[in-house]
Amino acid sequence: MPHLNYQPKASGRIEVVDALRGFALFAVLFTHFTTAFSGYPSFLTDTQIASLPFPELNQLVFKLNLLLFKLKSRVLFSFLFGLGFYFQIRKAERLGISFRQTFVKRLFVMLIIGLIHAYLIQWGDILRWYFVAGVFLLFLYRLNNYVILAIAFTLAFIVPASESILEMTIPHTSPSGISKSQIQQAFLSGSYWETVIMNVLMENQHYVDPWYFVGYVSNILGFFFLGLWAGKIDLFKRATEYLPEIRQAFIISIPVLLFGSLVFIHSPLPREEFPVMYQILHSVGYRMNTVGLFTFYLCGFILLFRQPTVRHYLETLVPVGKMTLTNYILQSIVAVLLFNGLGFGLLGQIGPALILPIIVLFFAFQMAFSTLWLRFFHVGPLEWVWRIAVSGKWQPLLKEKHPVA
Repeated sequence: MPHLNYQPKASGRIEVVDALRGFALFAVLFTHFTTAFSGYPSFLTDTQIASLPFPELNQLVFKLNLLLFKLKSRVLFSFLFGLGFYFQIRKAERLGISFRQTFVKRLFVMLIIGLIHAYLIQWGDILRWYFVAGVFLLFLYRLNNYVILAIAFTLAFIVPASESILEMTIPHTSPSGISKSQIQQAFLSGSYWETVIMNVLMENQHYVDPWYFVGYVSNILGFFFLGLWAGKIDLFKRATEYLPEIRQAFIISIPVLLFGSLVFIHSPLPREEFPVMYQILHSVGYRMNTVGLFTFYLCGFILLFRQPTVRHYLETLVPVGKMTLTNYILQSIVAVLLFNGLGFGLLGQIGPALILPIIVLFFAFQMAFSTLWLRFFHVGPLEWVWRIAVSGKWQPLLKEKHPVA
């Protein structure tokens, strides 16, 4: 077995972490394009769904997304943000600078980018919730490692699973929904102003729903704390030392995700006869699927990065991961051009089966674009803007050319 410690390069980056970010971006792309951004199935009528090409294949791709990518992309990003948070702490302490002040600036800039993204480009942004979670980390990152791990498990698994059960059993008033016809009419109108208005309406629905905050935000916070814990124990830099535990976690994750997936997809109890028990099994199964698959992805990446032949292929994800912010926003811009009336207006016209090759081609473009960009520039364009906004100083973007000896 090759001895690889994943020690950071001169830039201070750990490549397996960037590769994981690249994979998480693919998961985001897959989830958003096959469901929310394309309107399938939430914003389409039953007649529209039935009339789409390849209806059975659409359902298959949709179920694969539920099992493999939906929510998993969010928790991977949240974990990596918590991990990056701790890396920034370490760097600030090493340089003797005020970490808290710098990190607060980073959070506020990210909040502004998230608000612009959510309201002016595409609804469904997650960056704003990273601001909320980041504030919590600022006050709690010095806690004992075991306490942090306990908080992570509670927020990532117990609270969201309990929320979906309590939401069903405790009477409450849900926010008034927006009809499918209103959503389609706005996004297919070709009017940028109507698109912005619908983005605002879609986003503001969440702010008046307390259950949304309990389940969604607590889940993000939980994996933030898990990433913080991984940073504090130096999981990636000391991967060789933790190899037995990583292998064990990888092996355990397989039956957990398989059992959770089975209960989530095929509940042993009929919903009509046992609604509460069905919801409990459904919720717990979904969380087991999420936690199991997250562990499978994380440990699998670490183990595969130790194999030189496999690592060579995984390293193609590194440039995409280094430009996470740029590629994340770019995915939303392309989604608007593809599915909204401002572009090709494909919302409700094609299903996941035909969207799948578009996803593969577009992500291949993102990989090539990121690789080419980073040959000439230090960071991605939005990452560069973020650095300038945080530091208040001009930052070099173009790499200096060195004469060939």
